[in-house]
Amino acid sequence: MAVTIKDVARETNLAISTISKYMNGGTVRPENRERIEEAVRKLGYSPNHTARGLRTSRTYMIGLVTGKMFSPHTARILSEIEKKLRLLGYSVTFATHEENGIQAKEYVDYMVERGVDGIISTPIGTGQDYLKSAAEQKIPVVILEENSAGNQADCVQVDCSGGAYLIVEHLIEKGHREIAAIKGPDYKLTSLERLRGYLRVMEDYGCPIREEYMIQGDFSYKSGYEGIRRLWELEKKPTAVFVSNYDMCLGAMAAVYNLNIRVPEELSVVSFDDFELSVMVRPRLTTVRQPLEQMADTAVDLLYRRMQGDYSDFPRKIRLKPECVCRDSVKSCLFPQNGGA
Repeated sequence: MAVTIKDVARETNLAISTISKYMNGGTVRPENRERIEEAVRKLGYSPNHTARGLRTSRTYMIGLVTGKMFSPHTARILSEIEKKLRLLGYSVTFATHEENGIQAKEYVDYMVERGVDGIISTPIGTGQDYLKSAAEQKIPVVILEENSAGNQADCVQVDCSGGAYLIVEHLIEKGHREIAAIKGPDYKLTSLERLRGYLRVMEDYGCPIREEYMIQGDFSYKSGYEGIRRLWELEKKPTAVFVSNYDMCLGAMAAVYNLNIRVPEELSVVSFDDFELSVMVRPRLTTVRQPLEQMADTAVDLLYRRMQGDYSDFPRKIRLKPECVCRDSVKSCLFPQNGGA
C-alpha cells in the first residue's frame, strides 16, 4: 500500500498542514524539517506526481545541465540538488554538455520540449546563449557558479576571488613572498576570479609578481603536473604555490612525489577545493573549501521560488563565502632556521 502524507504526519506527530507546507516549498521550523525529511526517508514517501500535475499543469520534472559529472566538485553539488528536489516531489533529468555549446543547446531544447518546470545549469565557456528556448517559454533557470553566457538569469556562485585572496594571504602571513600560481583557463570566470584574488593580495602586500611563476593551466591533472615540473626547472624556485583547482592539484601532488620535492620544507602547497585528497596525502593540504551543499540548497530554493511565480528580485546573483582550511602543507618562513641570525 502506498505511503501517504497522513503516514508522514503520523510518523512525525506533526499536522498534515505542516507536512504539506514543507512539501510545497514553504518554510517550517528547522526541527520540523529534520523530522519530516527523516520520516520521508524512513517511509519511502513519494508525492503523487500524476495527480499534482493534472491539478497544476506541471510535470514536476527539473532539468540539470552540467559539465563532467565524474568531477567530485560537480558530483557533490548534483547529489545535493537531486536529494533536495526529490524531497520537494520533483524528478530530475540529467544532461552532460561537456563544455560544448551546441550540445548544451540541444539538451536544453529537448528539456523544454519535455515540459520541465525549471532548469539548473552549470556554465559553458563558449558564451553561446544555449538557454534561449527556456527563456522564450518562460521556464525558470538558475545558473551555478558563473553566468558566462551573459543571460538575464539567476545565478548562485562562490566568491572565488575572496577564497583565493584568503589562502594566498595565509601564505604571506607565514612569511612567503615568492609565491607561484598554477591558474585555470582564461575562458572560465571562476578561473579569472581566482587569478584576480591572487594578484590582488600579492599587490596589497607588496609581494613580487614574477611572470615565470604564473603557470597557465586548464583545470586538468596534466596541467597541474606540468606546472610543478616547470616551476622546479627554474633557477630561482618559488617557496610556495597556489594551485587553483582540485584536478590540477592531483597532478601537482603527483609531480611533487615524482620529483622528490619535500612539502612543506622545500615547497609549500595550497589548493582551491577541499576533497578527499586534502587529508589523504602527507602532509595534509591547506585548501579553500567551497560551500557546495549550501550552493546546491540555495539554487533549489531560488528555482522553487521562481516556479511559484515569485520574481520580485529577478535576476538575483547570490555569492557564497568560502573558507580557508589550514592543515600541514605550509611552512612558516617567519623565523630564522637552523639557529641562524
